[in-house]
Amino acid sequence: MVESAVNTETLQITNDDAAFVLGKGGRTKQKICRVSKCAVELLDEQEPTLEFTGTPAQRRKAQKYVRCVIAQRTGAVHLTEEDVSEDCTVLTVPQLAIGFVTGSKGNFLRTLEDEHCVIMCFALQEGMEDNEEVSELMIFGDRPSRRAAQLSVMSVVEAKAPGYYTDRWRESGYTFEDKADLVGDWGTSTFELSQEELSYAIGSHGKTRKKVARSSECVVQYINGVVFMSGSRRQRDKAREYLKLLLDQLDGPLSLDVRGRDDATVLEVPHECIGYVTGRSRETLGLVEETFGALTFFLAKSGDGQMEELVIFGSARARKGAELMVMSAVERKAEGHYTGKLSDWKATTRGFDVDRLTMDPEDMAYARGREGSTKAKIATASNAILEFVGPMAFIAGDAEERQRCRDYLGWLLEQKDGKVHVEAQGRSDVTELQLTGDDDVGFLLGSGLAEMRKIEVECGVFCMMLDDEDGAHRLLICGHEEGAAYSVSGRVKALRLLERLVTERNVRSDWHGGGKGGHKGGWRERSRSPRRASYTSGATSAWSSSGPRDRWSSASRSGGGGRAMWSRGVEAGAWKRGEGAAGAGAFWSSRGASARSAGALPGRSPTPPWRRGTKAAGT
Repeated sequence: MVESAVNTETLQITNDDAAFVLGKGGRTKQKICRVSKCAVELLDEQEPTLEFTGTPAQRRKAQKYVRCVIAQRTGAVHLTEEDVSEDCTVLTVPQLAIGFVTGSKGNFLRTLEDEHCVIMCFALQEGMEDNEEVSELMIFGDRPSRRAAQLSVMSVVEAKAPGYYTDRWRESGYTFEDKADLVGDWGTSTFELSQEELSYAIGSHGKTRKKVARSSECVVQYINGVVFMSGSRRQRDKAREYLKLLLDQLDGPLSLDVRGRDDATVLEVPHECIGYVTGRSRETLGLVEETFGALTFFLAKSGDGQMEELVIFGSARARKGAELMVMSAVERKAEGHYTGKLSDWKATTRGFDVDRLTMDPEDMAYARGREGSTKAKIATASNAILEFVGPMAFIAGDAEERQRCRDYLGWLLEQKDGKVHVEAQGRSDVTELQLTGDDDVGFLLGSGLAEMRKIEVECGVFCMMLDDEDGAHRLLICGHEEGAAYSVSGRVKALRLLERLVTERNVRSDWHGGGKGGHKGGWRERSRSPRRASYTSGATSAWSSSGPRDRWSSASRSGGGGRAMWSRGVEAGAWKRGEGAAGAGAFWSSRGASARSAGALPGRSPTPPWRRGTKAAGT
């Protein structure tokens, strides 16, 4: 009971340390919060003070990570035996590979931190002798995250120093795991691949390996031709089987009986729709797999050849999401194939299930939004799977998620008709922002609309404007995740950003990455010409009205910034030029707002290939 009690502690730090702990845009602090699961706030008083809120274990971890981050600012990090005994993996790295692992200004190491949700640093253990030939990399986090990061680093080291780890594996079968992590049936299975098999198993940019890992829920990494699979016995068995199925495809179509399996779904697809569903070089079906973390195969033809069987492997949620996405594509090619004999249905089960709802074409087009942005926003905020298949909306999730998605969808359509009635009192998924006057409303529905839409995407929420009978204005921030002011996502973060947008609208906020400008009553951006984008035809263009970016999950938020060394690539939450407001344009347009899609590519004339011919589908 005592160990689980939530409490608060404070730690006073210097101004220089505060800037280092906070990081660019608060991202270093966000990472500490994610890994430790402790709420960390920087109090702006006479002297900077960090406030830690969580269980004793969470506060202890967060404070340890803060000490590691601060120590990196001034020199070497020193850790005690107690520091590395709880949630740390220690990996020996040869000196010749240190720079390769770290990357320019630490970018590569920071990228691995973001990808695997860990804290990493090179450090010296108390009582251990310094070794000029090797250094010890400390990896902090939960067991699966630490193991994934460890294997990723081992793979990188082997590229610089072949055989450094795998020679020992070949000699003794050693898998480089701490005994403390070998609890229950957790373990590591290994086997070796030929060079031809390895190239196919990795896939373009490692996508095939990642698909196997996500669908099996197992940590999978290739180290100099050796496959390391870490997880429970069940997870490792699935990963091995899925890899074998992938490699069996090299010899031709698969013949597989999946009846009675709890990790597989079979969907019949009309033969004339196969090319449309698969796409050029399998890019379109690959998008389905990437979106939901599933693995799909077309089985060898049987019967009269009018139908082909698509088998989908993965968790129940991943399989259902992939199945509905494929069904949606088929219905655009063969109208009524799946929905012709279906009627509305509301499941009564508390667990994972699917609701069906027939929608008016105009309502569906509005709910979809341009590029499917509005649909994706509602799905992310409700934490449900929302897919439009023909004339029907399919909502998948547990009972709470399905009802939340129904509510948001209903509010959106009421908003379209200008008759919004929301009983927000008592709801745990709604946070309110009180607006002081018509100027604030006009700003959010006018020049600030695009920024509000970007905040929705960044925080995974759905916002609605309400006018009360007494003339007061409220902005409802809806979403399943509450979060914190500086967390990666959530309603509280959205509230902070929206309050800042309203109160400081004459200044381009630092999270926007712009300069200053504007006038009283709202700032106005300078004109910018969108950058040219390259558009691909073929597989991606085969998808529907919702376009290649129509995904129910929110955009990736990985990125870097803050410490002296941070991650390469696009910064988390950085607004891309050319992005605008999401879907649901009719309501906002009536207020004089120009709505553009939050996920839209910054295209110019002529019309990109994947945008052609989509108007009939309702976007």
